[in-house]
Amino acid sequence: MKKTMKFAGVAALALALTQSLQAIPVTGNIGFTGGAVLSGPITPVSAANATGVATWISPVVTLTSGSFTVIPNTTAVAIAAPWLFASGASPFWTVSFSGETFVFNLLTSGITAHGGTPGVSGFVVVNGTGTVSGSGNHAYSATAMSWSFTSQDPVIRGNPDGWTFSASTSTVPDGASTALLLGAALSGLTLLKRKFMA
Repeated sequence: MKKTMKFAGVAALALALTQSLQAIPVTGNIGFTGGAVLSGPITPVSAANATGVATWISPVVTLTSGSFTVIPNTTAVAIAAPWLFASGASPFWTVSFSGETFVFNLLTSGITAHGGTPGVSGFVVVNGTGTVSGSGNHAYSATAMSWSFTSQDPVIRGNPDGWTFSASTSTVPDGASTALLLGAALSGLTLLKRKFMA
């Protein structure tokens, strides 16, 4: 009886591990474009001296692959504002369509390139990392993703001034942690089977 209880407990643990391993990771890329009201310590603000986004102007989805293909192009995106380029935000962006919702939490970000002639050829490139999860027809597990944002002069709108931007989020490879957990669970079951057979 005691051996049966131990085996049942181990089998339940292995089943729980297997179910957690079956969570679906998010795959692919999603891209956005639109306008942004940039902010910074220097007036007039240019993409060359911007340090953040004060507000977003009509950001929409422009490309998808992998898990994101359920979201059609031109779907509106909600992005947190204000956003300083050297900070994260949770949630940073959310996009939904027909019951499918993806939420991205930006954990770290920073300017990786800045320059050009302010007002003429100024530009900024911001990269960061975070996690994305999804809900709806599929329950996607939190998956590591990289974030990239670019904006450039000249000004496209007035009162307040706005600039075009493009951004994308791409999944980061798993690093084989799922395979390691599955291997550990199977090894544990094999050892238990040998113990109970002896």
